[in-house]
Amino acid sequence: MNKLKQNKSLILIILLILFGAIIRVVLIDKVPNALNVDEVSAGYEAYSVLNYGVDRNGNFLPVHFVAWGSGQNVLYSYIMMPFILIFGLNVFSIRLPMALIGILALFLFYKLIKNVENKKVAIIGLAFLVICPWHIMKSRWGLESNILPELILLSSFILIKYIRTKNAKLLYLFAGVLGISTYAYGTSYFFVPVFLGITLIYLLYKKNIKISQAIKTLLITGIIASPLIIFTIINTFDLPQINLGFTTIPRLTANRYQEVSSVFSGSFLKNSLNNFIESIKIVMFQNDKLEWNALKWYGICYIFSVPFMILGIFINFRKNEENISKNIINIWFISSLLLMFVCEPNINRINVIMFPIIYYVVIGISATIEKSRKLVPIILILLYIYSFISFGLYYFNKNFDEMFVFEGGLQEVIEYVDSKDKKIYITNKIKEPYIYVLFYTKSNPIEFKETVTYFTKGSNFEVVKSFGKYNFYIPANMVNDGIYVIRKDDIEKINLDGFEVKDFGKYVVLE
Repeated sequence: MNKLKQNKSLILIILLILFGAIIRVVLIDKVPNALNVDEVSAGYEAYSVLNYGVDRNGNFLPVHFVAWGSGQNVLYSYIMMPFILIFGLNVFSIRLPMALIGILALFLFYKLIKNVENKKVAIIGLAFLVICPWHIMKSRWGLESNILPELILLSSFILIKYIRTKNAKLLYLFAGVLGISTYAYGTSYFFVPVFLGITLIYLLYKKNIKISQAIKTLLITGIIASPLIIFTIINTFDLPQINLGFTTIPRLTANRYQEVSSVFSGSFLKNSLNNFIESIKIVMFQNDKLEWNALKWYGICYIFSVPFMILGIFINFRKNEENISKNIINIWFISSLLLMFVCEPNINRINVIMFPIIYYVVIGISATIEKSRKLVPIILILLYIYSFISFGLYYFNKNFDEMFVFEGGLQEVIEYVDSKDKKIYITNKIKEPYIYVLFYTKSNPIEFKETVTYFTKGSNFEVVKSFGKYNFYIPANMVNDGIYVIRKDDIEKINLDGFEVKDFGKYVVLE
């Protein structure tokens, strides 16, 4: 009987992971139906380093991209490279790694909860994560910061395995993953030392590690993160970049770490308190008003899940001194709360708190089911199934092309005009149109670096004016020795005499 029950559980787990995988992969090159400017940038940087060894700013194997001027994290771009090598540079290849990371997270989340709680709660947790709006949405586009939560999930799972087995190799592997996570997103510069510091102090207090092991753990994380520590020093104190031959530690035109956090602000206390309050509002109301992070009626993990989250937090912190594994998740949660003070709030900036929140929701749901009559679990299951179907229909039919930071109508246009031997002028009513040109034409980054000119050279966000035959503005005097890409809704303002007009949906080409 036990064996039959185990087989049923295994089949259910496999089916849930397969279903979660389908939701995260199917039509990934079509939904979202437009490319975000940051995922295009990360994709082109991956292609550039893979094929030429340098990013678009000419830096050899950098530890951090200069990108727009204020920087972009490198880890996801480096992860993309094998996929670009196999599938080429396209929407599928830059989004697939994120989807696969999301699928891996389903398994890791199940295993983590199973180690902390029990198999029944772990299956509930897996089922919930499979249909969680935040996790589905973040797994389906290539925003580089979205891999940080999974890295912390992996490191926490490894640490909890160490607590159960006392295998020192797992402790040092935990330290290594934490070190690698600093290359995922700038918020890790604050989160990782806080999380690691509190965790090591707690484990020392509980006599789960020796002082020598704590020192080794700190050293492993510190050594792996040391290029980024140097990077932060260079950009905080306005020092020159370092070219080491095998890598570049770049100087940005603006300090991204300062931009993401308010640590160095003159109004630190006021800003920190405001950041925390606004971040708590995001967690409680499940929305940051950015529809690529959360949809209004569904939120991070369905709005009606908030009471379960509060209940789960209460349960997990109440009389929990002896459960060291549970307290690792609580430390993760507390470290995330501290991050909220120094981080300008939106969902992707505070994304490291999401797995603890989801874990608490699962604990709250599990406790409710355990103490309720049989009708309550059925009602909850039906409510979540209905909400998931409603979310899926809304999300898979949503037009992301309406959002300024997403662009879905340029590929065919760019591929058409690129074949022309004329100057090309592209409207600047697109968010950073040059990066889409680099992406779709697979331009040589060395040639880009040699020919690029800027409207705002040296600013915290360098706006490209031109490179090669491409110009990213429409001149006041349009003559027919050039080719012009404009939005269709601007065509009424232009004298079309002497131009042939080609229609590309949202855009028209005048030549």
